[in-house]
Amino acid sequence: MTSRPPIKLDHTVRIDTTPELRAPANDNWRARRELAAALRRLNLAAMTADAPTAQLDALTRELNEEAARIEAHPHIAGRWGFIERDADLSADEPQADLVYEMSAAIGQSNAIALPMHIWSDGTTVHGEVTATWAHEGPLGHVHGGIIALLFDQFLGMAQRSVTDGGRTGTLSIRFHQPTPLNQPLNMRAAVTRIEGRKKFIGAELWAGEVHTASCEGIFIADRKTD
Repeated sequence: MTSRPPIKLDHTVRIDTTPELRAPANDNWRARRELAAALRRLNLAAMTADAPTAQLDALTRELNEEAARIEAHPHIAGRWGFIERDADLSADEPQADLVYEMSAAIGQSNAIALPMHIWSDGTTVHGEVTATWAHEGPLGHVHGGIIALLFDQFLGMAQRSVTDGGRTGTLSIRFHQPTPLNQPLNMRAAVTRIEGRKKFIGAELWAGEVHTASCEGIFIADRKTD
């Protein structure tokens, strides 16, 4: 087996500095983004539309046939495989592009993710996302586990506004109010202090003027090696 260089994913993902979503690296990633958006739309429709059973059965057969055709192509081994395949990824930090595309929490090209955009204005890190009926927990509101997932990704990105990344140590979340579905949600975060390898980060989640949740996180950088 061919050896690969050390993984640097936790240390190389930069924060965007504009609320404009970064463009896909190439046309293949554009198509993947559009497919993921279509799959999210289909999933939401399947959950909420009062469609007849016969139509659902027919669609299931059609989707299984399409899935089989896609599965027949060679498989790519996660982010490493795409780094090796795509020369169009950012030359200095190719994995940054792939976090934005493939992250299980916010990936634009990952159909199970909530495609949140994250950027920094220099002092504060911001995020925008909308949760739908597919993310319902308490009736009419976002599942608490989804909120925890978003905070984990958001704080993990926010730490890079001041220094290299680190791994999640702890997340302490307070739920102040139920977080509503189907409306834009805003997140903001800032690194509050650094102690050795530990970065302490505070974040808030807002639905309009309602402060629905807070999070304090500790992220721990890897020990430096020679």
